[in-house]
Amino acid sequence: MARDNYRPLFVIYGDRRFRRISLILLSLLIGAAAIFVLAPQAKAGLHTSLFVLQILDSPLKPQSWITKEPLRDQVTYPTPRGEGVADVYRIPSDGRRAAVLLFLGANAAGRDDTDVIKLGDALARAGFVVMFHWSSTMGLQSNIDPKEIESLVWAFQYLRSREFVDQGRAGMGGFSVGGSLAIVAAADPRIRNHVVFINSFGAYYDAQDLFLQIASGNSFYEGHQEPWEVDQLTRLVFANEMIESLERPAERELLEFRFLRNGDVAESTLVDLSDHAQIVWRLLERPTLEEAGALFQNLPTEFRQQVAGISPSSQVADLQARVMVMHDEGDLLIPVGETRRLAAALQGRGDFRYTETRIFDHVRPGGGGDFWLLVTEAAKLYRHMYGIIRVAT
Repeated sequence: MARDNYRPLFVIYGDRRFRRISLILLSLLIGAAAIFVLAPQAKAGLHTSLFVLQILDSPLKPQSWITKEPLRDQVTYPTPRGEGVADVYRIPSDGRRAAVLLFLGANAAGRDDTDVIKLGDALARAGFVVMFHWSSTMGLQSNIDPKEIESLVWAFQYLRSREFVDQGRAGMGGFSVGGSLAIVAAADPRIRNHVVFINSFGAYYDAQDLFLQIASGNSFYEGHQEPWEVDQLTRLVFANEMIESLERPAERELLEFRFLRNGDVAESTLVDLSDHAQIVWRLLERPTLEEAGALFQNLPTEFRQQVAGISPSSQVADLQARVMVMHDEGDLLIPVGETRRLAAALQGRGDFRYTETRIFDHVRPGGGGDFWLLVTEAAKLYRHMYGIIRVAT
């Protein structure tokens, strides 16, 4: 559930105060360079600094000064649904490099979006072969397609098979819904022992819990609930999911008219609908959290099983990869409690990092103009990205 044309990562718009941040990071970069040959960790620190400076709207972008221009190729590969399409970014070389498969999720920015290109370019310069998996259904129809989990498995297998990829250093990542589906895919027995790391940003932990929070407009965490101003895109994706679960075309058309096109439909029409359609209608009428929970339990078993199948909550025990997750505290598309629950579920396994930010609008930069807040948050992002870029160095 990602905002239309969202910018997927760390793209912070022009502000002269970022010049100061850039100078600070450049100082760190120079210090890292001085000990570059003495410690392997310094190499990762240097590349992380270069990456951060390249992604930020900084007047200093030394990453492009000392690295080759990446190639960007469109590739196709077999999937159970036919031919998959992806963009691959890489620095041409004779050696094999670390790789990462990325999925931007529902209604995401397209392949030619400036910030998508910038992210692919910067990660490639940092040492990765970067593959963006594109979903024609989720990208255009504002929904969640469970079949994309299988497509991600096939895409990861294809990426590892490339002659320029080091098969022992391949990971996955995703944003919003894309992050959740990437986690589920990473737990698949066909690839879970080959996924070195998984990184998600702004994802959900349990789809049923998320749906109940959207339906009621109330988020909950550790027994507490509070009003949640749900973003309209999130409501749209939820409405699409619920309406598409109906079997009868006439009922789907009626509920689309009522809830997607704001048509005027008499409530007396409810008596002519199937039990399934009546439940969906009531869920879209913003019930209380308790009412939503009771309604959801009366939905068809097949639909509830499908919801469980797209939930990381049902798969975390099977993950073998290092897990790194991020979420913004004030997220209006997916509440931060979702990733906090994911973090709690993973806390005891080791090899895990959770970074909570305060300057993003879901996965887009925001956060106002507090200079020291930006410095603090930039440091968080550096520490988080270091754990990823370390794989490539």
